[in-house]
Amino acid sequence: MWWAFLTMFLIRPGLVQAKTPLERLKEIVSINSGSANLEGVLAVQKKIRPWFEELGFEVVLKENPEGSAKSAPMLIGTLVGKSPRSITLTMHADTVFEPSSPFQKWIMKDESLMNGPGVMDDKGGIIVALEALEIYLSGLKSRNEKPRYTLIVEVTPNEEVGALGWEKTFRELSEQSDLVIGLEPAYRKGIVEGRKGNVWFEIEVTGKEAHAGVNHRLGVNACNLLAKKMVELEKLTDYPKNVTVSVGRIEGGQDKYNIVCGWAKAKMDSRVPDAAARDRLVKAVGRILKDPAIRFKITDETVPMAARPLSRPWTQKVLEWIRQEEGGSPEAHISGGVGDVNHYAREGLVVMDGLGPVGDHMHTPEEFIDLRTIPTRARVLARLLEEFGSKRP
Repeated sequence: MWWAFLTMFLIRPGLVQAKTPLERLKEIVSINSGSANLEGVLAVQKKIRPWFEELGFEVVLKENPEGSAKSAPMLIGTLVGKSPRSITLTMHADTVFEPSSPFQKWIMKDESLMNGPGVMDDKGGIIVALEALEIYLSGLKSRNEKPRYTLIVEVTPNEEVGALGWEKTFRELSEQSDLVIGLEPAYRKGIVEGRKGNVWFEIEVTGKEAHAGVNHRLGVNACNLLAKKMVELEKLTDYPKNVTVSVGRIEGGQDKYNIVCGWAKAKMDSRVPDAAARDRLVKAVGRILKDPAIRFKITDETVPMAARPLSRPWTQKVLEWIRQEEGGSPEAHISGGVGDVNHYAREGLVVMDGLGPVGDHMHTPEEFIDLRTIPTRARVLARLLEEFGSKRP
């Protein structure tokens, strides 16, 4: 049966007592780790900590340096190589599914597909990283070699809500790295070579309440003004230029029919491909919202990670290795979603993302992982570690 064939790749040779990757995946998917569930995220970090320690990593749980940013600790594991320059693998322990979500359990859809909260985003990525490191480090051990590069694994506790509070940590890890690999889910069957940046806006409109029947003309309807501005803001979306604007939430007024709305609020998401597009968008938003009754502020911002020429030779190698392992015609994509690699991106750094497992429907109750891609993606990542790691830092 296919399951028997898959199991050959999900059981480590010689480690009879060790849990299989599938068993490990089931364990961490069974722990609710919605971003706001700090105890749950910490439970995942504590669960995976010894798995990295078994591979030789020295692991710490680092508290969020920004006291105002509430999150569980970040897991950082270090395996010292011949050089202080590093290869860094980044992934995250949190999911979008809080304890209040009805989506809490994993289900085997068939022998190769597993449905569950965070099963591909990004708990499957953690398992791929563990398997790849096992392959790579076992190969070095068989040759009695030490890795040339220091290896770092970083597991973010609040990626799904912007990774607030970790900007300095990302920057420090980036500066000591020559290669950063994101274990976010594979984009379709390819990988991610670039990610848009995001700018989040919070908008507040002040009106004036009045009796909707008796004194209608004395009122100033905040919801009406906000609605008109929303129409203008949505026109900033420009698909050919990879710019999108989306109002994700609005609220306002009392819960009454007969009172003119005295206040209104909105939360707005925007995505941009580069810094120039970001600046143009922010200026345009400012022009539209220039009104004495309106206040707005940027509440979160992540810089874009543009596709980089320095990374492309390695991107092409990875795509070829995926073709060899999985067949098909995998491609590198620019993703509209923001990830932790955005924070790492800088000139002189090779960076790529989407080297996690293949699946689909993340952030929904239909999220699933193709278990057959755990071993294939692990072998591709191990090959990348081997080939890049053979370079002299």
